[in-house]
Amino acid sequence: MSDFPGNDSTGQGWIGLDRRAAQHGRRTFDRFLPDLIDALPEGIYVTNAEREIVYWSEGAERITGYSAADVVGSHCYDEILVHEDVYGRRLCVGSCPLEQCIADGRPRNVSEVFLRREDGERLPVYVKTRRFTLDDESYGVEVFGELETVAGREVTRLVQKLSDTAVTDALTGLFNRRYIDIVLDQQLELYRRIGQRFGVTHIDVDQFKPVNEAFGHATGDEALRFIATILSDGTRKMDLLARYGGDEFVVISTVAGDDDLRHVGERAVHSVHGSRFVTPSEESLTMTVSVGATLVRPTDETGAVVLARAKGREAGWSATR
Repeated sequence: MSDFPGNDSTGQGWIGLDRRAAQHGRRTFDRFLPDLIDALPEGIYVTNAEREIVYWSEGAERITGYSAADVVGSHCYDEILVHEDVYGRRLCVGSCPLEQCIADGRPRNVSEVFLRREDGERLPVYVKTRRFTLDDESYGVEVFGELETVAGREVTRLVQKLSDTAVTDALTGLFNRRYIDIVLDQQLELYRRIGQRFGVTHIDVDQFKPVNEAFGHATGDEALRFIATILSDGTRKMDLLARYGGDEFVVISTVAGDDDLRHVGERAVHSVHGSRFVTPSEESLTMTVSVGATLVRPTDETGAVVLARAKGREAGWSATR
């Protein structure tokens, strides 16, 4: 008879030994699991059933620019990453693959999604979601990676071009009216669902028509690009700036109240007022803007209603300089 441990006529000793070895292996695996996850090229984050982010990998930090300290404790619907499809529709409102996966347990794979990095860049990625249960609690996992690593540079470039054409203003490089209209309605839906307040700031360039008439439309276009750059430099990363058309710009901001909204408008007024645009004929022009702003209200039925109030006399705050 062998002297190996656990050897008996019933075989139960071997089962016990296997169980102890398995438990030891599980403890070892658990100890190294974070290092294994962080070694993956993809980003991984975990949420609980309420979609609160409880884990954020080093890969997620590398791809997005956000550290674990920036995001753990927030919720995925806070739109830190602003998941969107190719046409600018936000997935976090009504079609979140992670929320759907947590609800029904079915994995979701989405091959063409855009997320917004901490530096503002829109990055094409692929997304995979899974649900798991631990101590009778449900969790959701999202794995995301850069689309170029699986689809190749050319396909990624085409996807990026299609999306940029759909959501970007060709003149200024800012988001366009189509995109802002989508975001307004989605922000209103978030406000109804979770009470996330937002404000809309409408910015109108003063005396822009005389610039076009005196110097021509090409110079007028340069002036708009000049102002767009100034406004972009003064816009918080958490806010969304767009050219709404003509000489109009719009900022959508997540704000706590009137004071926060006023600061958004004041930054726009002061930054443009302190600048001078030099025409091709080397004439120096003082550019100014007028601003109107409003907070969302419970009675607002559409995003267009909020924007119309910011543009009109019912704006909660306005300034002309």
